[in-house]
Amino acid sequence: MKQYSLLGILLLALSFSACDLDKEPYGISNFWNTEADVQLAINSAYAPFYDEEGFGRGHWWAGPASDDMVINRNKEDDAALTEFRTTVNASGGQFSNWKLMYKVIRRANDVIKHAASIEMPEENRNLFLGEANFICAYAYFYLAKRYGGLPFYDYNRPEEINKPRETKTETYNRIEAYLKTAIAYYEKQDAWTLENANLGRPNLGAAYGLLAKVYAHWGKYAEAKAAAEKVINSGLYSLDLTDNNGYAHLFSPDGEKHKEVLFNLVNKPIRNQGTVTSVVLLSATLSSGTGWYYFAPTKSLYEAFEPGDLRRKATLVGAGDEVHFLGKAQVLTEADIKDMTTGYMGTKYLAAYNKLSGWNWESGEDIPLLRYADVLLIHAEAEIFLAGGGANNRTLGVPAAAQSFNEVRVRAFGGDASKAIVAPTFNDLVNERRCELAYEDERHYDLVRWGLAQEVYAAATSATDPRGPRTFDPAKDAHFPIPQREIENTDYLLANNPLDGYSNFK
Repeated sequence: MKQYSLLGILLLALSFSACDLDKEPYGISNFWNTEADVQLAINSAYAPFYDEEGFGRGHWWAGPASDDMVINRNKEDDAALTEFRTTVNASGGQFSNWKLMYKVIRRANDVIKHAASIEMPEENRNLFLGEANFICAYAYFYLAKRYGGLPFYDYNRPEEINKPRETKTETYNRIEAYLKTAIAYYEKQDAWTLENANLGRPNLGAAYGLLAKVYAHWGKYAEAKAAAEKVINSGLYSLDLTDNNGYAHLFSPDGEKHKEVLFNLVNKPIRNQGTVTSVVLLSATLSSGTGWYYFAPTKSLYEAFEPGDLRRKATLVGAGDEVHFLGKAQVLTEADIKDMTTGYMGTKYLAAYNKLSGWNWESGEDIPLLRYADVLLIHAEAEIFLAGGGANNRTLGVPAAAQSFNEVRVRAFGGDASKAIVAPTFNDLVNERRCELAYEDERHYDLVRWGLAQEVYAAATSATDPRGPRTFDPAKDAHFPIPQREIENTDYLLANNPLDGYSNFK
């Protein structure tokens, strides 16, 4: 199997309809005959991830719903959604998430449908089918976190694209089934890791890791613990500990293929020709106009990091911080980042600019979509909840959570074992996930699933978040409204939240 061929992705993508669930690749009369066709098809399933409104910047539009960042430019439609002031999703950045993920789902299902009957070595078929099932699960989970219950695409009935939503429980059952199927195919090849050109593609560890996250969001903590332990006990994954600052190394071109990364959005072999993830965070003032400065991290996030936590400078900087860009060090001034309304600029995806000779619209860095650190923290969370901790018992110390929790925490302090917590509490976990996974599409959904969003957003102050306190209604705002275009395209067969069973597990 070959690494993502972006040229192949783009060529095949042009052959698919742009309708929201995607249609059969009409016009390709001699397709689905060879293993090479299957390779091209699985590559095409990744194309929407690379879209500007996919993991270019699209996944960021939901991020400001959390207390970690704000929309830094005049984007009223998206601001209204993330400030919970509207029940209509009619335009703006979040509008495209639905369409792009269903393209991923449609194309991965094509592989599931056809790969079984095409002549090829059985080990390659197993890897293709494992990958296609994982990608379907990932895309459905991405959407389920945002929107709740979803319509399900059935490749046996491709003409049935106008379908009602399934309940949230039914949706999670589907995601679980895709992941268990992916695991079965990967286990046939003992595909815990992939080598060389396949680095970044999902593997058995990614499938179990994502399953652990799905169970945690589902509130099934015994299952989450068991799935996470499959990854941990394999002994094949580890945190990046390079130079006692592995977190910063991981989010740099030198560390992007580290075995901490279970699933990676791989850039083109030629740098500066990939997604636009980094440029959306970059100050235009600092970069002489290259940066788009769409999002600015909050002082609330800055203050979440304890003194000595090395993740802070790898995540955000403010005036007075030393940064390394274009091969030289400099101390940021307020003037350098005057277009960042909070006074801080995100740096998590900017490390590649240190090795470039000039500012470029894209730094050319891979984007990790699932990390071993996340799996470790899911395991710690499961131990805490299974011991009786959680939002209703936030200060209960749980020694069983210490090992997985402290792997992440001690790394953050350069290996200083004195920073370990003997019996982590739920409060410890909440802050650890915030600092470790900032900007990784987790914080808001964590607060929602733990039942903390209403409390945390109401407690904000204008000193730490320029929006001040926000009103979050757990019944209405647990999920974002479905894009209005999708509701209208189905002649209102799709219905918006809140609906009992669609926006909650029942």
